[in-house]
Amino acid sequence: MATSMLERPSPSRLALVVTRGPDEGARLDVDQHPRVIGRARDADLVLSDLAVSRRHLDVALIEGGVRVRALPETAPFVFAGQPSRDAVLPVGAALTVGGSVMCVMAVSTPERPSMRVERTEARTLLQGAAVEVKGLAATAALMAWLDEATSRAEVQEVLDRWGRLHADATAVTLDLEDDVKDAPACDEHRRAPDDVVVREVDASAAITVPAHAHGRGWITFRIDRPASAVGESHKRLLLVAGRVCGSCLTRLHTLGVVVAQLRDVRQAAIGSARTFLGTSPAAEKLAVMIPKVARSDAAVLLEGETGAGKTFVARLIHESSARAGEPLRVINCATIPEALLESELFGHEKGAFTGATSARAGAFEAVGRGTLFLDEIGELPVASQAKLLRALEERTFERLGSNRPLDLKARVLCATNQDLSAMVRDGRFRSDLLFRVSVITLRVPPLRERGDDLVLLAKQILDDLAPTAGRRVDGFTDRAIAVIRRYPWPGNVRELRNAIEHALVLGADRLIAPEDLPETLGALAMSAYELPPSARDGREVVSLPAPLDEVERLAIQAALRATGGNRTKAAALLGINRTTLYAKLQREGGTQGT
Repeated sequence: MATSMLERPSPSRLALVVTRGPDEGARLDVDQHPRVIGRARDADLVLSDLAVSRRHLDVALIEGGVRVRALPETAPFVFAGQPSRDAVLPVGAALTVGGSVMCVMAVSTPERPSMRVERTEARTLLQGAAVEVKGLAATAALMAWLDEATSRAEVQEVLDRWGRLHADATAVTLDLEDDVKDAPACDEHRRAPDDVVVREVDASAAITVPAHAHGRGWITFRIDRPASAVGESHKRLLLVAGRVCGSCLTRLHTLGVVVAQLRDVRQAAIGSARTFLGTSPAAEKLAVMIPKVARSDAAVLLEGETGAGKTFVARLIHESSARAGEPLRVINCATIPEALLESELFGHEKGAFTGATSARAGAFEAVGRGTLFLDEIGELPVASQAKLLRALEERTFERLGSNRPLDLKARVLCATNQDLSAMVRDGRFRSDLLFRVSVITLRVPPLRERGDDLVLLAKQILDDLAPTAGRRVDGFTDRAIAVIRRYPWPGNVRELRNAIEHALVLGADRLIAPEDLPETLGALAMSAYELPPSARDGREVVSLPAPLDEVERLAIQAALRATGGNRTKAAALLGINRTTLYAKLQREGGTQGT
């Protein structure tokens, strides 16, 4: 037979033989007339392989062998280890199309009786390169499909499809140790947990391979042939498939753990409330507006004092929208140097400026289809305002140092604690940018306008922070609630959260008392306002926590800290005009503030 293979065959005695796949043993005699191979009923060689197109290959006998061409709009076949659409196959050469392997054979007669000898010869020829190429193609397909899987159920779907198309499997079962304790596959692998186990089940082969992830796992492939007919190359392919699947399951498990940890960290950082809490008119109005604006992609401008909760509202809008599964990126425009602001937003190419040693994607590009939140937008330089306006209007932007436009896919939310209309009049903010970012304007009210919401928020923040205290904390004393009610909270929710965290760290009892709260808070709230009748003259007296001058000084200091030293805003918080505040500072010899 080896000698006959080396002889130049007669053109009338060549055939394509299916040596691997669902149609193993099928044969097409080839002559000078073009023949079609595919799943269509009118094909000259009809295959049942679902990975093959209806009319996939065109074959014909030419000088030197069989010419094979992939028909238009079909996948290429694999020949000599490379994808190809047109090739001439000599005798003994093999090609892979879909999940089937075919070999060019010299036959003694166009009749079927010689099929057994040629099939054996074909299998011999396919040992080595052709089998390995098919295995590599099958493994690559499995890896590509598993990369898109996001859950255990999707992994099972991938295995079902892959097993049918590439492993001749009629059924695939994925067993994880946590799911199935008494599965036969698990019993087998208690003795050999990392080996391939082949069992005969109802005249078919059940091949079990390890797919260990965060625990023990196995995959069982049911093959419609006797166990003795399963070759070593088939076992190796399934063993590799199990390891690839185990790696995917490990990735999904790790990703799930990270997502859960991020959720816990976020809850500790911003609280567990997934709505804007409060029964005050201002809070109820905002709570109604948030889901409405979340349903659209309209530009939203959040206005409010520092610490009032603008970032929290932006997060609620994002998590209530169709973009909830995408990233949320927060950029504080006031904290980024002007020279780096455009690079932070738009990105840059290598060499765009001194220090740009590599290309870098900006926030607009990195957030993808998520939400970009620009906090303190009033701090943007005028030059950067023009570029931001162009990006928002045209929905495209360019990296620094590049002229290639990139699509802006993200939703952009903005926030400010300044009066942007006044800044427009002063020439410090572009009016056209203000119109662009404020299609909808939402005002986040300060705590002093929210009445009893203050106590509700304090209790919610305590519930969120209590698990980190390392001790049992059940709530506040009545006196502590009185302190919280009386304090003006110039720092709003951020200051309230800071005060409660301070009390959790320094307190010792199960109820937070006024003594656990920051000292400045207790003094300014005048929580010791008691009006007991005098035992000597019947008059009522007022007991202050400190001398009046000291209380006033502490109040001024707290207001200046809350406003970043801005005297105008500090005076407004204290309920006095700027001139009065300046006079008090001069009297105390203080010059802080602007």
